[in-house]
Amino acid sequence: MVLVIQDDENVVELDLEHADKNVTWDALYPEWIDEEQEKYVHVCPNLPKIKVPTRRLDLVVVKLPYPKEGNWSRDVARLHLQMAAATVAASAKGFFRGHVMFVSRCFPMPNLFWCKDLVSRRGDVWLYKPNLNTLRDKLQLPIGSCELSLPLGMKGETNNP
Repeated sequence: MVLVIQDDENVVELDLEHADKNVTWDALYPEWIDEEQEKYVHVCPNLPKIKVPTRRLDLVVVKLPYPKEGNWSRDVARLHLQMAAATVAASAKGFFRGHVMFVSRCFPMPNLFWCKDLVSRRGDVWLYKPNLNTLRDKLQLPIGSCELSLPLGMKGETNNP
């Protein structure tokens, strides 16, 4: 997967490794977690991180996949790309507010890219000017519900049954 980043004069491509095949929506958002389990803790899968460029960013452009089968709103690749785009946009320093553009038949994650931050939409192109402080706060939250039930003091001490 590649994110295309634009600054004042250049276009830069950033590589993003695909998530492992074992990273499924059900693994990130399990239907049920045993919160009283004391010996073993559910292990959340990891999504590869993107290397953030050090230059000033004007525009982050991402083409989101649209799976023909299944639920597009629960597609791990779409989630992964949107999280990477948010990470790159939120890395901007100071008061600079760049734009994030998605090319997609379906709208981006509304809990990450709010409707009030939507600047323009034309067909399959969605242009956002997100509040970077809000975006940074959202990126501090766990990606999936699999991280929400860890017993106190056990984060990082995960075991598989």
